[in-house]
Amino acid sequence: MFSKIKGQDRAIALLRNAVKNDKLANSYLFYGPEGVGKFTTALYFGMMINCHATLEKRPCGFCPSCKKFLNFSHPDLMYIFPTPKLNISIDGEVKSEKVLHEYEAYLENKKNTPWREFFFSQNIEIRIDSIRMLEHRIMLSPNEGLKKVYIIEDADLINREAANAFLKTLEEPPADTIIILTTKKPNVLLPTIISRCQKIPFLPISSEMIIENLLEKTAVNEYDAKLFARIANGNMAKALRLAQDKNLESRDNFLNLLQMIIEHDDLKFISFVDHYRSQKDQKLINEMISLLMIWIGDIVYLQSDPEKIVNVDQKKLLMKFYKKNPQIGDQASMLTEFLEKMKLKLLGHINPQLILIEIYNRLNKFF
Repeated sequence: MFSKIKGQDRAIALLRNAVKNDKLANSYLFYGPEGVGKFTTALYFGMMINCHATLEKRPCGFCPSCKKFLNFSHPDLMYIFPTPKLNISIDGEVKSEKVLHEYEAYLENKKNTPWREFFFSQNIEIRIDSIRMLEHRIMLSPNEGLKKVYIIEDADLINREAANAFLKTLEEPPADTIIILTTKKPNVLLPTIISRCQKIPFLPISSEMIIENLLEKTAVNEYDAKLFARIANGNMAKALRLAQDKNLESRDNFLNLLQMIIEHDDLKFISFVDHYRSQKDQKLINEMISLLMIWIGDIVYLQSDPEKIVNVDQKKLLMKFYKKNPQIGDQASMLTEFLEKMKLKLLGHINPQLILIEIYNRLNKFF
């Protein structure tokens, strides 16, 4: 099963050795970029600990324990993730009918198509109710497995009240318990939480490995695989999402934006920017910024190394940009640094429309 996880051999080797040598920690922190296998590794690690197969074949994926883990139905598995307010009981009953269907839809998506993004209709965080449920369950003995496994995904979204309550659990968890936190922002977590966990780093996945995986598991051609890998920037989930859905909404919008920039069409841009307001729009803008960074590189490669061009279907437009500014090679690093700053601003929850306006105005000065 672990062979399905690409690019995380070191993390998996550490976990395998811990099981083999019977040196399991009570608490782990899996940290690294988004979409690189942290949650799947956590799930498979829990499966491995409780799998019925011989050690070298764990996790087998076929025994009753593994199947229950994969279905999120194992009585010794608890999965906590950021949600709207659920009013969840200590026994796990979701009392808020308003968001119950979204909660169930999220779990179905996670089981069947985990690379797909899921957007709740309300703000999400890990709340005190979920931690109280964990505190209640953690004191019980395992039902079927050797260990109880608690996976807390996106632990950086735990609110202050819940984090303080969770600290008490981390201080002295029962010996029959494994707690696994995953996060892409470890610096946001309380230092006291981090200090109580064994830290397992996860790395961005190489473009070559993403391309190989897309060509092997999806129907995309080599050009699309290279494009998706560049857009994904080390995020396998994003690359699979692009390949499976053929979702190039961000690229279509990006190409529209390029036309507005090259033509200095301010009126069209005002109409364009008016559509970007929601959480989903932030994701699209982030992908557009990634595409812009690739585009800047392609303009440089147009003269110096054409074989490296990603947007090979847009060479005429690339040439228009180059003719507007033949000195772009000297300015590329400055522009790339600016676009990286715009990505960071998006993470800071600045109005996405303001980010787009700033990008449009800056690029209009260069082209």
